[in-house]
Amino acid sequence: MRCCFITLLFIGLQINVSAQNNHSVKQDSVLKTTDLKGTQWEEWNMLDTTWIKHMFPSCLLENHLELNCRKCVTAYITVQMKIDSKGKLVSHKLIESNICGKDASEKLINCFLDFFYFIEFPNELRNIIFEVKLGNSLKC
Repeated sequence: MRCCFITLLFIGLQINVSAQNNHSVKQDSVLKTTDLKGTQWEEWNMLDTTWIKHMFPSCLLENHLELNCRKCVTAYITVQMKIDSKGKLVSHKLIESNICGKDASEKLINCFLDFFYFIEFPNELRNIIFEVKLGNSLKC
C-alpha cells in the first residue's frame, strides 16, 4: 500500500514538474513581429509607427546620421524585447545592427530603446519576448 502511494505521489510530482517546464518554455519562446496577430499586431504597429515618426528622426539627428541614397541607405537594429506583466520592458538583447553598413554605437542603441523603456506596453504585449526591427532602409 505504501509503495503504491509513493508511486502515485511521484507520478503526480512528475506531471506537475512537466507542466511547469512546458509553461516556462512558452514564456521564454521568442515571437517575431510577424507572429503577432489581431490586437497584438495592432498594438505593436501603433507603437512602432509612433516610434518611427517621432523618435527615429531624433535619434538619427542626435547621432549625426542622415538616411540618403548616396551615403547611408540603412539604419536599423534588431532586438529581442522582454516585456513583464506590468507592461515594462525589463531587458533587451541586440541581435543585429546595420547603421550605414556598420554596427550601431551604444549611444544610438540606447536612443532607439529609450522610448520602449519609458512606455507601458498594452496588455496584449505583456509577458512576452518578441523580436523587432527598429529603424528603416531606403529603396534607392
